[in-house]
Amino acid sequence: MAKSPIPVLFDARMLGFSGIGTQVFSVLNLLIHRPEVRLTLAGNRDTIQKYLPDFSGEIRPFNAGIYSIREQLQFPAPRKGEIIHSPHYNAALKYLRRSLVVVHDLIHLDSQEFSNPVYRLYASFFLRQVASRAGSIATVSDHSRDRMIENFPRSKTRISTIYNGIDHALFKVPSSKDVVAFKKKYKLKKPFALCVGIGKKHKNVDFVVRSLKTLWDGDLDLDLCIAGTGGKLPGYLADALKDFEHASRIRILPFFENSELPLLYASSDIFIMPSLLEGFGFPLAEAMACGVPVVSSNRSSLPEVGGDVPLYFDPEHESELREAVLRILENKSIRSRMKKEGPVQARNFTWKSHVDSLIPLYESIARNLR
Repeated sequence: MAKSPIPVLFDARMLGFSGIGTQVFSVLNLLIHRPEVRLTLAGNRDTIQKYLPDFSGEIRPFNAGIYSIREQLQFPAPRKGEIIHSPHYNAALKYLRRSLVVVHDLIHLDSQEFSNPVYRLYASFFLRQVASRAGSIATVSDHSRDRMIENFPRSKTRISTIYNGIDHALFKVPSSKDVVAFKKKYKLKKPFALCVGIGKKHKNVDFVVRSLKTLWDGDLDLDLCIAGTGGKLPGYLADALKDFEHASRIRILPFFENSELPLLYASSDIFIMPSLLEGFGFPLAEAMACGVPVVSSNRSSLPEVGGDVPLYFDPEHESELREAVLRILENKSIRSRMKKEGPVQARNFTWKSHVDSLIPLYESIARNLR
């Protein structure tokens, strides 16, 4: 006898966001086609129809702001037997027993940017509730799982790691012809290192600027291109570049459509991932998939994502980054190894595998509700 599909109410309000929004879109894009699930989406109808035009199921209007009081008061009531997928820790507290809650990271507790007591209290309260009462908890790396258990030990019996994926139809090694055309279009004439996704201070791009300064003092022929800013720098980086003597070596790139991102990665000579904190680290996986030589911080989840491919550095020791950059520039065999091994390592992270791992968690919660 065939199993009945599991009724799942998915909080889709973060569709269209960066970061977590990427995961929400990628998961839903597959989940809407899975026969094991009868999916209902909570969110803005126009946004859902824009991003998921193939979705033909029920949409329950839900427009309360993320982290607002209204989202707790107005969350759509689940129907009998329906479980809830909350893609972030701000889950509906009164329905936690029937919820799968995704915890991406503990940045709201670990980063100095969120040291405001209000932020800390909010994150601590919700994560503690999730740890104690959620039907199941999924983290996107072992690092995030371990940090969750360390801070909230009661989560240990209900937590598991489900790695994020990347879009392998998009992120792959492009043709040399397309890379040449891309460089010509954006006037990328010089060798350059690339950093992306730099909006918050824990992304640590000012550290890259300080590290490369010594090499630029010695006339290193390598510029630094910074993308993911929409052409506007966050305050911490703008301060670092104020009156900087090598400002001409740094280029702030414009906004790119998704279709151009693999060409951006592949155009770079080195991809630098300097973050102090990452729940997963999409850019590292994407760069590897495009066959780019990569150097990465050795912190948080990044060694899980990079495996044996990158050269790692301590993101608080400038000399280690300089040494890694020079090793790649000077060693053709390292570059060749990374171009070969990077796409193989990136293949460990697929959205199909992520969604396959969600289904048993849904089933477990559903059984406990009977």
